[in-house]
Amino acid sequence: MNDHTGSNSFPKNEYQTYLPGMGYEGQMDKATLQKGNFPSSMKFLFNTMLMCVSNKTTAFNEIPLNIQYLGYDIMAEADFNYSQKFQ
Repeated sequence: MNDHTGSNSFPKNEYQTYLPGMGYEGQMDKATLQKGNFPSSMKFLFNTMLMCVSNKTTAFNEIPLNIQYLGYDIMAEADFNYSQKFQ
């Protein structure tokens, strides 16, 4: 993560192309991904992020866009402006 030069978002087609290669097996036509469509190690990663940095209180199987960006950043080793996205 790089708060000074990192991106605030990623093009949808960029991470949607990358995620199936990481094991995502669901449809990618909606903004919200389903945690259950990832392999167990990725489910754990997204669950941990949801619990630690999200104010989400319901539907923990759904991964909101800001958490998707954070997950993509970690998996793809891309620069992401974490503090700007989670204010």
